[in-house]
Amino acid sequence: MSRVLLSIGMVHVLTMLVSLIRAKVLSVLLGPGNYGLASTVDQTAVSVVQLAGLSLPFTAMKFMAEAHSESAAAFERAFAMFLRALIALSVIAMVVVSALLWWQPGLFGKDLAPYRALFHIALLGVPAAMLHIHFVNTLAAAQRGTQSAWLTFAVGLSLAAAAILGYLWAGLPGLIGASVLAGAVAAVLALQFIRGSLVLPGSLPYAALDEFVANPRILGYSLLTYAAMSTYSLTMLSTRYLVFGKLGAVGAGLLQAQLGLALAVGSVITPLNGLYFAPLVNRRMATAEKVEAANAFAGTILVVLFGGGLVATLFPALVLTLLFSKAFVGAATTLCWFIVWQCLYQVTNVYLQLLIGLDDMRFFAVATCASYGISAIMFVPLIEQYGLGGVAMSLCLAMLFCFAAVVVRMRRRFGARIAPHVLLRTFGLLVVLIGAWWCFDPATELSRAGFAMRAGYAFASIVALWATLRPAERASMRTVIRRVTARP
Repeated sequence: MSRVLLSIGMVHVLTMLVSLIRAKVLSVLLGPGNYGLASTVDQTAVSVVQLAGLSLPFTAMKFMAEAHSESAAAFERAFAMFLRALIALSVIAMVVVSALLWWQPGLFGKDLAPYRALFHIALLGVPAAMLHIHFVNTLAAAQRGTQSAWLTFAVGLSLAAAAILGYLWAGLPGLIGASVLAGAVAAVLALQFIRGSLVLPGSLPYAALDEFVANPRILGYSLLTYAAMSTYSLTMLSTRYLVFGKLGAVGAGLLQAQLGLALAVGSVITPLNGLYFAPLVNRRMATAEKVEAANAFAGTILVVLFGGGLVATLFPALVLTLLFSKAFVGAATTLCWFIVWQCLYQVTNVYLQLLIGLDDMRFFAVATCASYGISAIMFVPLIEQYGLGGVAMSLCLAMLFCFAAVVVRMRRRFGARIAPHVLLRTFGLLVVLIGAWWCFDPATELSRAGFAMRAGYAFASIVALWATLRPAERASMRTVIRRVTARP
């Protein structure tokens, strides 16, 4: 497992660097206000992809992974069936939402009505974005996790380059338009790559959409996954609109910087979950094997989260300046809570994926919807009292509730437990992150005394983490360190 995870992880480190460079360049070029506007438009298009797709790109991975376990013919048929369904859905979604926006300019809020032309351009990229997800998941379902990671990198690189060049050429419309064009070209090339990589026939096997609709298992999984993912997407989108309305474009820009950094901490974990762990637990395996795989994977990602999270919470102002600009330093005081949310999210998501692999879709959907429902209820009062920190607090409450619900469900239905070392590392990680926020003032980051105290805190935290590693994990860690530091 460590060898596969290292391979996928290294590729996604490159992907993360591309994303960070894109964020850095655009944040400097646009400033907090325009950066907040651009991120709101982008998130709207992403939400349309998630809502209109009916979660088929993610449902497809589960069924393609099962089909891949059976035969090549079954896999080809599943791929073709989902491909045709996603093309139809994405085009319908693009047309319908564009028509609604044309008919009702204030569809996404009165404050954003003057920018509806930007939304119209962004919506043209919905079909390509939906197909990108499907192509990445197709390679993952075929146990081609590393190739899937490289495809993600290639698409991310092309979109980043297009965004920067587009803005320099024609401002915000150019940024969004160039991204849409690059996405369409990347989708065509990705399809050709998949056909060659998986040796799929030039003419894919016929798979009628009525066969898709007639399969109750696919529809059931899609609807339940759709309910869960829609709740997440709407929560994140409504948060941006709420912050935009209460704190203005600058507040939305600072929020995007905090969310971007938090997601950067988990940016290596998310693809490992989606490209390695999710396809693994959706193959035909015994329940005990799946639980064991989940505990092993969760223990591994907590080590990765520890490293990224500790750096961001010890040096929030420096990280914000390096990755964005000095104009975003105002977000440093509350950045820690967004990092805490992301760590809770990543660990909880491992066991939510396990429940999907165990076919417990109803509980997965109910737990996710209830969690973000709690978050939505708490957004307004917490934002009014704590500003941007209230956003992170509400998200943390959602993840704590979801994690507790998953622990109870695993025990009662499957007689399974989250491994003690996973619980210990999760608790220790939260203590270390919150302790860093509590002990250190961002204003002292670059002072001699401040840096020395942070270095001592980091060393003590690393020693504590090492004490929680099992012998096999320590051996794997030494192997990884030797490979990374080995001279060519």
